[in-house]
Amino acid sequence: MEDSGTIQLEKSDGLAVITLAHPKKLNALSSALRKKLGEALAAVSEDDEVKVVLLRAEGRAFCAGADLQDAPDTPLAWRDRVLLAQKHHIAIARMRKPVIAAVQGAAVGGGASLALVADILIMADDAKLVFPFVRLGVVPDGGMAYLLQAKLNAAIALELLLSGGTMKADEAHRVGLTRHLVPAAELGDFSEKYARNLCKLPWEAVMLTKALCAQQWAAGFERTLAHEADAFALASSTQGHQNAMKEVRTRK
Repeated sequence: MEDSGTIQLEKSDGLAVITLAHPKKLNALSSALRKKLGEALAAVSEDDEVKVVLLRAEGRAFCAGADLQDAPDTPLAWRDRVLLAQKHHIAIARMRKPVIAAVQGAAVGGGASLALVADILIMADDAKLVFPFVRLGVVPDGGMAYLLQAKLNAAIALELLLSGGTMKADEAHRVGLTRHLVPAAELGDFSEKYARNLCKLPWEAVMLTKALCAQQWAAGFERTLAHEADAFALASSTQGHQNAMKEVRTRK
């Protein structure tokens, strides 16, 4: 039986560290790994001892997006997969405690959405956010169309998403998507130290500040997601998507 990877969860002194641990597949999210991620998010959300969550990944990439070897084969199955990803991202946005994403290497598609829904983004200098959705004949999922516009602006979001583009770490730092750009070799130590320093702050003030900020940037998040799943299902039924997937399978 093929190894589907795992999600590691460690807790200490108010910090929960969730690690995507399937480096052989660049932490691509299969349905099994998605389920494990959801369980970890639920566990930390419900644990009153946890004050801060750090989301990170093993290996040379943060997350290669959906595992296309585990790809659904019908529009409704794709819709269910998108709804599951949305459920996880809503959980992060709603969670009272701040979530920090530490990104190295590539964060592709749904992996980029997972990174951007975090409250704070820390990037290694070799990191990049990749938005290949239109190249695969589908629409952005995981709230990406909303997240890029809310955290940057419509002009940058449209150019990246319509072209299937890539944003490297230095550009993300320059445009303000992240304030923390660190050498790849130092990402683990830096992000954990940052998270632990956050744990030392008055918990109630941190919690209430996240909720206050979410009233602005996340106000329309869930409303956007309702249309996203249906649009993704429709796009997955088109000839363009079929041709793109055939090309992907041929390359593999």
